[in-house]
Amino acid sequence: MRNGTIVQMLSVLAFVLMFVTGCSDKDYEPYETDANMTTIQTYLEKEFKGPGSELIGAFEKEDPYPPELQAYVEKNYTPLVANTEQFLNKNHILLYLRFAHENGYKLNTKSIHIERIDDNQVNAFNYEAEVNYSKNGKTNTATVTGRMNINDNGKISIIRNIDDGGLLEKLNQK
Repeated sequence: MRNGTIVQMLSVLAFVLMFVTGCSDKDYEPYETDANMTTIQTYLEKEFKGPGSELIGAFEKEDPYPPELQAYVEKNYTPLVANTEQFLNKNHILLYLRFAHENGYKLNTKSIHIERIDDNQVNAFNYEAEVNYSKNGKTNTATVTGRMNINDNGKISIIRNIDDGGLLEKLNQK
């Protein structure tokens, strides 16, 4: 009788293990390791950190889009966005860093949260970035939110629904 109970328990345990294994999603990739999310995080870190010495040197040239700035955009943004010219024209590249530079601020990302939108047809993501902006030893924080789409090549194709929490207005203050 005791051997029968052990056999039954082992049978139940084997069944449970097979059920759990059969129901697991082997293709599941956690969002934290999703390449699209890494692209978005990298973009946000580049947009809201600095400006560093390389970018400051480019901003200080007489030409509004000098070769140094072109090289900076090519190096830092071409791997991330589908069309750098379009993103520059729509002020999705360097806008905050330019205002920060012109008015003596430094930017730094405090935290970034990215969430995939549950839609199998598009690679769309909501993002929220807490951005510190500092000047004269004083630091404040603004929350920037929006939505990005990633194309089939893994590059950001659209940025929309941007709410910068008043960051641009604050950076525009001298």
